[in-house]
Amino acid sequence: MRRFIVFFCVMAALMVPVTTSCSSSRHNAGRGLHPDDVFTMTEEDIANETLRINRALQGDWKYNAPSVGVSGKNLLAGIAKPIAKGKLKKKLKNAFKKIGLDKARPQFMFNEDGTCSIKMLGASVKGTYNYNPSTEKITFKWHGVPMSANLKRDGKKKLHLTFDSDKLLKLISLVGRFSDSSAIKALSTLLDNYEDVMVGFELKRQ
Repeated sequence: MRRFIVFFCVMAALMVPVTTSCSSSRHNAGRGLHPDDVFTMTEEDIANETLRINRALQGDWKYNAPSVGVSGKNLLAGIAKPIAKGKLKKKLKNAFKKIGLDKARPQFMFNEDGTCSIKMLGASVKGTYNYNPSTEKITFKWHGVPMSANLKRDGKKKLHLTFDSDKLLKLISLVGRFSDSSAIKALSTLLDNYEDVMVGFELKRQ
């Protein structure tokens, strides 16, 4: 009987450190975990998210009408904002018509792989794009030269792509290849009268 009691005590003593060690190990493991170890974004995650965003833009989008946005405080930010925007849209429409954009409607093609192309006034330019839907900002690159713009989705079949006025003129001159045109100069004079205004195109999915 004494042998049995001694054997039981020895076994109990041996088991206690093991149990304590396992409990301590689990506790230390939990304490050592950092949120970044669990929620780290891998390159594959980023690539998949980029593809998801690009798929929403993928396709051919053609010019439908002028588009106007406000990037700061100016005359459009006051009570007369809807009226002023309407007047500027009308003037832009006439200016675009003089350049020939109403007939040779600009066309933007976005591909899933981040490449894009623009057709405008009989010419075309290929490049890349990067779109952030949370900020509604898009950055194009043509021949390594970046150009930023605002891109706002309007349902599934419309986009509003607007630029700072000087960047819009640069884009038209780049693709249209007629920077010395009197029509371009007239458009430049028009846009000089509107500070902190984003101007561009309302695009419709084809």
